[in-house]
Amino acid sequence: MAPAPKFSPEQQQAMILDAAVQCIQESSITDFTMAKIARLAGLSMGSVYKFVQSKEDIVLALAFQSFRHASSVFERVLNLPLSTPEKMLAITLIAPKKLQCFEFDYELQSYATNEAVIKRASSLWSGKMIEACNLCEQGFKLAIMEGINAGELKEVPNLSEVIEEIIVSGWALTVGYEQVLRVKQQQQIIEGTASLLEPIAFNAPIIRSTIRLLNSYPWHSPITPDSLERIEQALINLELR
Repeated sequence: MAPAPKFSPEQQQAMILDAAVQCIQESSITDFTMAKIARLAGLSMGSVYKFVQSKEDIVLALAFQSFRHASSVFERVLNLPLSTPEKMLAITLIAPKKLQCFEFDYELQSYATNEAVIKRASSLWSGKMIEACNLCEQGFKLAIMEGINAGELKEVPNLSEVIEEIIVSGWALTVGYEQVLRVKQQQQIIEGTASLLEPIAFNAPIIRSTIRLLNSYPWHSPITPDSLERIEQALINLELR
């Protein structure tokens, strides 16, 4: 009879991904090797390939882990006793450090959405990423629907389209802002005088733009200066600000 495995499948997968994080931190999101991951994890290449088939799988596996972490933070905010537009704005005001799972999160998410990476990854890990994204989107849709069912929004035609607009527009504003900020702060980041991990100020252009967007919909209680105070205190209470 063959001896029992030294580690459970769950433990082996965790060891592989922990080793992958170390490899990427020591090199980059593109330069790590599967052989070094196996060596750091203390596992054979055969054991590694039971869980990840390629470097692309490693990227999606880590992106999946990072995305699940961010989604769990979003869920906590969406469960706050705030109005629906306040919850949507609160998501934008979460301190970036609280959403960070790995030091290389931004590079990881950018690389994980690269078409070539997605095509080369196995169906297991690409499927996990798709499922995680769908669950996150469903969480936002559910939060908005609960607010609408509670009578927060005045009657509008094409309700499903309105919900989709709010989610996609809010997401686009947030992600686009991160990219613009990286371009504007390149020199400061190199010099170490700026950081993209600092919370966004309440009077920042992206916050003013998000408020205009949200208030363009016929909420019975639109966002006001008092809303910002409630959001700030709620995020502080959750240690997300």
